[in-house]
Amino acid sequence: MKKILTLLLLLSAFAFSADLVVEGKLTEVPGKMPTNDLYNYVYMFKYKVIKVVSGDLKKKEVLVGVYNPLIARGQVKDKMTAKAKGNVRSFKAGDKHTLKLIPLEGNWDGAIEDEYFDDESERYLAIEVNQ
Repeated sequence: MKKILTLLLLLSAFAFSADLVVEGKLTEVPGKMPTNDLYNYVYMFKYKVIKVVSGDLKKKEVLVGVYNPLIARGQVKDKMTAKAKGNVRSFKAGDKHTLKLIPLEGNWDGAIEDEYFDDESERYLAIEVNQ
């Protein structure tokens, strides 16, 4: 039992250290974000990577999806509560954020508002966004 517990602790520590966290500058807010009265969605933003805090990312720009960005982070109260953490209240071009990212694929299967449809870069989901 002790070996299993030790193994679980090591695995959880590895999973935590494998997180991708970046400091970035929101370069633009493309188009207009829809209101949340009809459906839930992930909205794609482009960030200039200032610094990789943890994890591995070689790109200078990254496409980041944010769940229902018109709702302040930490105020989402539905099945995506765990993937909409942070203290950012709104998203404006030029803002600097610290983003905890996971791959979008496999973590969101709903509507995506994506003006970067010609860009084949990997997309990430911001599960936490802080000022």
